[in-house]
Amino acid sequence: MSKSDPSAEDIELLQETMAAAREGDLLKAFFLAGGALHHGLEHPLFYKLRGLEHEQAGRPAEAEADFRATLALAPGDFTVLDMLGLSLSEQGRLGEALGALDAALKLKADYAPALVNRSWVLENLGDLAGARAGYRRALEIDPSLVRARAGLAVLAARAGQWGEAKAAAREALKIARGDPGARLALTMAALGEGDPSAAEREARGLLDEPGLHPQERGVALTLVGDALDRQQRPDQAFQAYEEANTTLKALYAPRFAAGGAPTGMAVVERLQRGFDATAASDWAAQAAAGPSPAQGHVFVVGFPRSGTTLLGQVLGAHPQVTTLDELETLGEAGVAFLSDEAGLARLAQAPDSELAPFRDAYWRRMEATGLPLAGRTLVDKLPMNTLGLPLIARLFPAAKVVFVRRDPRDVVLSCFRRQFVMNGANWEFLSLDGAARFYAAVMRLAEAYMQALPLDLQVLRYEDLVADFAGETARLSGFLRLPADPAVSGFKGAARVEDIATPSAVQVAGGLFDEGVGQWRSYETHLAPVLPTLAPWISAFGY
Repeated sequence: MSKSDPSAEDIELLQETMAAAREGDLLKAFFLAGGALHHGLEHPLFYKLRGLEHEQAGRPAEAEADFRATLALAPGDFTVLDMLGLSLSEQGRLGEALGALDAALKLKADYAPALVNRSWVLENLGDLAGARAGYRRALEIDPSLVRARAGLAVLAARAGQWGEAKAAAREALKIARGDPGARLALTMAALGEGDPSAAEREARGLLDEPGLHPQERGVALTLVGDALDRQQRPDQAFQAYEEANTTLKALYAPRFAAGGAPTGMAVVERLQRGFDATAASDWAAQAAAGPSPAQGHVFVVGFPRSGTTLLGQVLGAHPQVTTLDELETLGEAGVAFLSDEAGLARLAQAPDSELAPFRDAYWRRMEATGLPLAGRTLVDKLPMNTLGLPLIARLFPAAKVVFVRRDPRDVVLSCFRRQFVMNGANWEFLSLDGAARFYAAVMRLAEAYMQALPLDLQVLRYEDLVADFAGETARLSGFLRLPADPAVSGFKGAARVEDIATPSAVQVAGGLFDEGVGQWRSYETHLAPVLPTLAPWISAFGY
């Protein structure tokens, strides 16, 4: 303890706290640890227990502070590094969380709880292959880990592997009856196999369970909405989607409260002000293209739920194309030039000597993925790279840009109905009004970019791709200078659906799906309040 001369009572309190923790009496251990810290007694165990109490109570920021205090006193405690990683991930700080979990596993490579938490972080970062491998490794060490089995079940369900999802979920439920992750996987499988009534029953049964975490409640409510939608009950479905998003908004509100993480709208408004302060002539100077390990380079952008995943997989079926799906690749440049209002003016005037390091960092990251680049066209698909079009124009002036559009009503409805990893942009989708206003703001900024930036850009409409697949892919291949290849028309068989990190994975696995066209019509009355916001873009885009 930090006291230079701890009393016999202090030592007795520490021993009593240790005994309570060993015996599993956490309520007593939490009480004793909190009291000790309140009276100025410092010990790693006290901080660790109070951090665990904060974690279990849903206070990850307070848990983080206590875990860091623990590590200051006991830097080699891999269990605390694991707990720190979990608390960071719950705050949306996934990169930091991954660092803490990697540090824990460096100290103890076979610590299965850290492997499970790391897999969950990788899943949320979009590295589904890495998450799957981590869950499997954790089960090799400890086959009783329910979270690992449930994690594999959910990943299988996300990929449309219904049999595998059900088998993994049932194995998890043998160990822990009622496990929420396993039951969510069973719900997804029932939906995927065409039994929405069974899916609704499973999800509603889970919602009746006491103590369900708000994140799990939000997912279950969304699945209820999907089951009701499949049963042609749009009014009830919309109510379930609203309840899901209200639940999630309450959960994540502290992260985006005043002084917290910036919302997507705040970022777009800042970028709009910064770009409006520049002139078209500021962007006219062509930057150097720089060396590239790939033969061709394409950015697929747009807005979430516009059809970018489908297009990425279509292009990825071409034997000369490598598709990179949903990986943030412009982060370093974004921090340098998109983090403050004056950054875009700096970017417009930046000499190539300043830009080249960011270009080099991008290609190093590409090569680190292990994906084939030499002699191929790299398709970097991330819809919200729309916000980074000035970076693309300055860093990669030779790159092609494909901007994917879809009926704004379908886009906004789909964003509102789907579950995303929470960040500032996705926060906006938790209300229909927020989703519509955010869509309009992004489109305004995109139009300003397209008018001023020297981009080699082509717009593709999702509906046109579905209606005239051969014609649109031929037009696109010409723009991208790719030779015609019959593999493109058979992209369904080539889609690596198990590694697609977006909510579109199952649909993409099924090939072209025209049910995504005009979905908004079933929800027209619910969309009515936001149609004035979307009307200018509906008209401008010809819908």
